[in-house]
Amino acid sequence: MSVRRDQRGFSLIELAIVLVIIGLLVGGGIAALNAVAQQTRRTEAERQLEHVREALYGFAMSEGRLPCPDTNDPPDGSEDLSGNDCDDNWGALPWSELQLGRRDPWGSLLLYRVDPDFADTNTSPAFALSDSGNLTVEDGEGNNIVTTSPAVIVAFGPQGAQIWTDSGFTCPSAGTNDFSADESENCDDDNTFVAAEFRPPDAGTDPTNPGEGRFDDVLIWVPLPVLKARMVDAGLLP
Repeated sequence: MSVRRDQRGFSLIELAIVLVIIGLLVGGGIAALNAVAQQTRRTEAERQLEHVREALYGFAMSEGRLPCPDTNDPPDGSEDLSGNDCDDNWGALPWSELQLGRRDPWGSLLLYRVDPDFADTNTSPAFALSDSGNLTVEDGEGNNIVTTSPAVIVAFGPQGAQIWTDSGFTCPSAGTNDFSADESENCDDDNTFVAAEFRPPDAGTDPTNPGEGRFDDVLIWVPLPVLKARMVDAGLLP
């Protein structure tokens, strides 16, 4: 006696549903991997900037001052001075001068801004215990974290290639190229910087400006009391 068995296959609708589910799983997995990779780079950047700050302390203890920025185009890793004065108070971090690596974890250069009173070479040491730095760092909500730092270093995260371009350094204004106002503040050649919490590219609420709320810069500054304490320890300040 024969037994009849149904051998019905998948319908096109069922196959489509399966493919959609697979696509969602794959897409979610890729997004998760990208998020992990970005967090790993941020952690590496934070560690790198800590090393940069220690190198700046070491340079100051050796030379009696902070280094000048590298203002060459393209940058060559050396500080740039004319006589006793820095050519400018901002530029690329002089990585060769500090014996550091050139690139951040995203493959871009680090921005370095310094109060020239702490870097010019007309006296040694270049500053006194009574001196204050002129750089301000805010928290992204308008509150000051520090207002007297002599130096700030910035890694621009995944957007670094839009700033360190083949045509030279450029600072997109807020609302262009998905840059937020806080991110533009960190490259606009003034004395104010922002060290906010990480915010993803879709953090904004304005559909016409997708990058309105994002913030993926990694920033560190030189605390003035620590710098002065290191200089005292080195016998360079009384």
